[in-house]
Amino acid sequence: MTIDASRYRFFQGTGKAHRARLAALAGASLLIVVAGCSSHDASVPQAPVAQQPGAGAVRHLAYEHAIDIETAPERVAAVRAAGLNACRAAGAACTLLASRIDSEPEASATLKFRARPDVIPTLIAALGRQGELARQSTQVEDLSGPIADSARQLAMLDDYRSRLEALRSRAGTDIDALIKVNHELADVQASIEAADGKRALLAQRVDTEILDVAIRTGRQRPFWTPVRRALADFGGNLAQGISIAIAGLAYLLPWLCMLALAGWAARGLWRRRRSARQKQSG
Repeated sequence: MTIDASRYRFFQGTGKAHRARLAALAGASLLIVVAGCSSHDASVPQAPVAQQPGAGAVRHLAYEHAIDIETAPERVAAVRAAGLNACRAAGAACTLLASRIDSEPEASATLKFRARPDVIPTLIAALGRQGELARQSTQVEDLSGPIADSARQLAMLDDYRSRLEALRSRAGTDIDALIKVNHELADVQASIEAADGKRALLAQRVDTEILDVAIRTGRQRPFWTPVRRALADFGGNLAQGISIAIAGLAYLLPWLCMLALAGWAARGLWRRRRSARQKQSG
């Protein structure tokens, strides 16, 4: 294969000298670029932690809401269904992350949604119409720093990949240099994909909000509900108590036998000593 000399003017010499100069150039270029950015997370250059955005800077905030809905035990399923229907009506703007309903020991249900900010009030209103909104709280996490760090890391990795691609285009037919550059390019591409996935996750947390819903019946349950539950569980609790007593007796029997033997031996020894004293006094 003929190599265009004008394209590779920076390489001088042929044979072993040519390959040595190319390998040295590849190694030096990799070392210089790695000093600014690496294919692995730990190789990103040390940089100060991102400063908090100023008053005029855009802040990226992630919101998570939690509400408690109090309702009658027989309406737990209806309240849960109202929340599911409201999320379903929002279409792609709302996603159900978790759902659970329990009937024992007390009727209750939990829901977890991820939705756009404008959909969250709709979900809360739909649930509040079915029961009493007993508690509502909101937590906010500032993700401005992590998002800025992620963008800076991606920019550095993209620049590193561009330099490696330029270096590969100048490597010519030197197999050793091409292998090293291609291996480094594969590692950089994997790091870019991981960093891009992290950035997408952070963006999703900012663009959408979380809503945790707990549907409870503690306040609105009938007065006699605990009494009825205790009566219903009386048979099972009695059987459990008897089984515990029998198990305890099984553990105590060996100790009772040993105590009885020790008492019998002590009583015999005491009688012997008493009879010996009586003989001496007589």
